[in-house]
Amino acid sequence: MALLLRAFILICLFFGYACHAAKTVSVITLPDYPPFGFLDQGDTHVARVAPGEDSPNFQGFAWDVVRESFHEMGYTVELWVVPWARALTYLESGRVDLIFPVSISEERLKIYKYSKEYVNTVYYRVYVLKEQSFDWNSLDTLNGKTIAQMRGFNYGAQWEAATGIKKYDVGKIIQGFEMLKSNRVHGFAGYEGIWDIVLQRHNLEAEFTKLPMFDSNKEFIAAYYANPMAKKLLKQFDLGRQRISKNGTLKHIKQKWSGVLTDPSESIEDSN
Repeated sequence: MALLLRAFILICLFFGYACHAAKTVSVITLPDYPPFGFLDQGDTHVARVAPGEDSPNFQGFAWDVVRESFHEMGYTVELWVVPWARALTYLESGRVDLIFPVSISEERLKIYKYSKEYVNTVYYRVYVLKEQSFDWNSLDTLNGKTIAQMRGFNYGAQWEAATGIKKYDVGKIIQGFEMLKSNRVHGFAGYEGIWDIVLQRHNLEAEFTKLPMFDSNKEFIAAYYANPMAKKLLKQFDLGRQRISKNGTLKHIKQKWSGVLTDPSESIEDSN
């Protein structure tokens, strides 16, 4: 009888471990989005990150939130890091389950399902050369001017409605600043904090300033509508995010990144 009981316990433990190991979610993000997510080098990375582990080459506030939320629910996270346009293609083809961090727009709501819990917040500003003079009132100040924007990025409803601005797509953040520096555009619409870090890395802070914040957005984790696992996986993230908020893990993550997370009241040098 004791042997049978022992065998039963071993079988339960085996299947319990197998079920736990089978809980895997694949998430995809971009490589150059500091402080929310960034690679030490290169622009692609794939890693399988079990609970209690981390990627050796990718880090960031949003990644910490997503990873810890799913780990809290017992999931191993399969992390994919690729350029943003490719990330969207992989998501919509079903190659990966979820994408982060992504803000909500009317167009995106037609094809993506979103988590209820958010990952991080972004603040939108237009960067200009220091010698430029703008009598700022609103985005209408930029009517008739050519402003660079990151291809595929969301800048909020006000930016979408600003049809008087000539918007020029660029593929990389540094490309937008290079165009602004050479006077090929009048400004560069950016995500405060993220754009600031790029300037710091290229020793360009002294050459640019920011117009007042024109909008902000929370960013989430999202799934393609056609993914049959979308509802379940998004709910698992929401539950995990709620748990790490209650158990202090989220507070620890915020403290870890407090030195580089953006405060909208701060800037390189606000223009009035």
